[in-house]
Amino acid sequence: MKLAFITDEATQSFEEAVRLAKRCGLAGLELRSICDRPVEQIPHGQLKEWRARLDAEGLTVCNLASSFCKCEPEETVPASELEKLSLLCDAADILGCETIRGFAFFVPKEGRIMAEGLAPFFELPAKLLRERGKRLLLEADPSVNTTNHRTLSELLALLDREVFGAIYDPGNDIYDPLGETPFPEGYRAVASCLSHVHIKDAIVKEGKPICVKLGTGLVDYPGILCALAEEGYEGWLSLEPHYRKSLVLTEEQMRTPKGADFSRGGTEALVESAQALKALIRGAEKKACGEEKD
Repeated sequence: MKLAFITDEATQSFEEAVRLAKRCGLAGLELRSICDRPVEQIPHGQLKEWRARLDAEGLTVCNLASSFCKCEPEETVPASELEKLSLLCDAADILGCETIRGFAFFVPKEGRIMAEGLAPFFELPAKLLRERGKRLLLEADPSVNTTNHRTLSELLALLDREVFGAIYDPGNDIYDPLGETPFPEGYRAVASCLSHVHIKDAIVKEGKPICVKLGTGLVDYPGILCALAEEGYEGWLSLEPHYRKSLVLTEEQMRTPKGADFSRGGTEALVESAQALKALIRGAEKKACGEEKD
């Protein structure tokens, strides 16, 4: 398994993100907002400079953590979202990245849209993705129509697996209004289409979920990492701690993470999370190899 982090969890500086990756012994970066701009708005010349820097450091851009279709649904995919996806493909080409994150629209006031109603929205994106040779990895999120991994798998069952896949984000399940258990329930739902993993942990405090230090929350990471090791998963585990040592992120920052205010105070939590993840992986690998008894 290869380790990365979503850069704006700790910094808006590309150079600082590179230094953090090297300091933490991570192999890649996942870009969301950087220099206070979403990645698709970074000039191509700047992206080319970053690519050269990453190549020199032996680092990979593992995914573009975009907000594609994390918006209100209309009769079809908004033209602005299709333009965003095209720009993301441009950025991915330059950065040597094959995948882009997306969502299944915010839940409308009248209630959640089921998989059969969502699938037609992805016909035009699928055409663009095929033309550009990219894959869109959809994420379960409590604010969108696929609030958990079961509902995400129902949607993906109706889409072309060549261009669509799943991001497994077990921490998001702690926020799921439908109450999905991250593991084994959430994991099993997307195991057949799992393409990328986001790592965060959370507890429920006074009736409200809140992100906490990795390994101290409700997500069974020993079980998840052992299952991934046993399955021979060789993809990315990308840290997205969503917590800070000295402050608590607002609901809006959790819903639409971006920019300097979101990144503030994240470096210490990111370093701590990287150390915790490595320790958890070591334990899972020993167990998967039979070196530890249950």
